Amino acid sequence: MIAGPKNIGSPTEREFECRFAMREEFEVLTYLAERAGWRWDEIALALLELTDEFASAQRCDLALTSRPPSCIAVAKTRH
Repeated sequence: MIAGPKNIGSPTEREFECRFAMREEFEVLTYLAERAGWRWDEIALALLELTDEFASAQRCDLALTSRPPSCIAVAKTRH
């Protein structure tokens, strides 16, 4: 279970708190991926790409609420 934010301080403090709250679930996720047979570098790359997709989708959603639709998802890879 990921705890919600408690800190209403600076963005840096909230980022640290978020990272701390997510750490255990992250470790479980990477452990399960390793147990399934994925190498650490494959896991790291997949997580980077998923993070990039998530951030792009969030930026797209923000852009769509502030102006006419012009945001088109483009698949990107790092390899």
